[in-house]
Amino acid sequence: MAKIRGSIIVFAAILAVLLGCAKEPESPGLARVGDTVITEADFEARMVGMPPYMRQQITSPEGKERFLKGLVEEEAIVQEAQAMGLDDADEFKAEMRLRRRDALVRSFYEQVIEARGTPSDEEVAQYYEDNQQEFLVPEYLEARHILVDTKRQAQDVRSRLADGASFEELAVEYSLDKQTSGKGGQLHGKIQRGAPIRGLGNLPQFTEACFQLDVGKPSQPIRTEMGYHVVVVDGSFPESTRSLDEVKTDIADLLTPRVRDRVRDEIVADLMNRYDVEFLVESETEPESPEDLFKLASEEPNARRKIEYYEKFVETYPDNERVYEAMFMIGFTLAEDLRSFDEAQKVFEDFLEKHPESDLSDDARWMLENMRSGEEPEFGS
Repeated sequence: MAKIRGSIIVFAAILAVLLGCAKEPESPGLARVGDTVITEADFEARMVGMPPYMRQQITSPEGKERFLKGLVEEEAIVQEAQAMGLDDADEFKAEMRLRRRDALVRSFYEQVIEARGTPSDEEVAQYYEDNQQEFLVPEYLEARHILVDTKRQAQDVRSRLADGASFEELAVEYSLDKQTSGKGGQLHGKIQRGAPIRGLGNLPQFTEACFQLDVGKPSQPIRTEMGYHVVVVDGSFPESTRSLDEVKTDIADLLTPRVRDRVRDEIVADLMNRYDVEFLVESETEPESPEDLFKLASEEPNARRKIEYYEKFVETYPDNERVYEAMFMIGFTLAEDLRSFDEAQKVFEDFLEKHPESDLSDDARWMLENMRSGEEPEFGS
């Protein structure tokens, strides 16, 4: 180790380079281990693949010093391992072959499958047209309130507002809702019928009363379990539909996994044909029973193949006691994994027609009513 350290450039010079002093052209050397020079380019290249939190630790002179020391020690170990002939060992060569294959597969995915697996503008537009319900924005209000203990206090607040007092100042002075009092009483988020109000919870009587108010006019005291509210509605917004321009990025993100699955399946099928693939042994995973096929479907990670297995189960074993579960899972996978709500709707409607009294019927009805809302189902799959 002393010999190795003796071959390292004086550390003061290293720090000078790291701190931007005495810059030399063509990536100056920072350290030398034997005949190998560790350059500034090497230093930067090793940082590129590091997570941001680790790069953050190398911004200081001390951090750069530690990082360079690590590179020097690593290079010394590499040279010693090569001197011992470890890179000629069968185990090492086998591992390098595997790593090379992994790197090639990863590069192929990134440069071929991911590059082609982007939803087209036409696919995005078609999804938008087919799933309009997803993009509905229900009628909503924006409002402020002042919460007090008694009806008399609420009436006093309202009287002072009528006399020209500032709502913001009264909110600070009177309101028991400390989350909003310092913000002029502004309620968090949108007020929608049937939906809880952030910070207040589910107050249907309060919400309904708000929808009866005129914009800008203080309400009469509204009683809830929390006390009495004086409310001013700042804005009333009718039901609307988000435009395609507003949601096309979200739709593209949603469609990308299934497009990549499709592209992958198409490319792999073509490669299997072009490279004359032949399996020389019988498949041990081919399902031999309904139970095997159902298990294969339930454990399949790819959504499209999962659906194919469940469809095969329904077609092959129409009288099996679990056929209704397979039908339900086809619809569930279409809705939850692929977001193909129109396809899922047809499956669930067919399911309820054929299995109206099954233990999954209520779940199917829930999916028909709620799958486009974004609400997460609470039942298990």
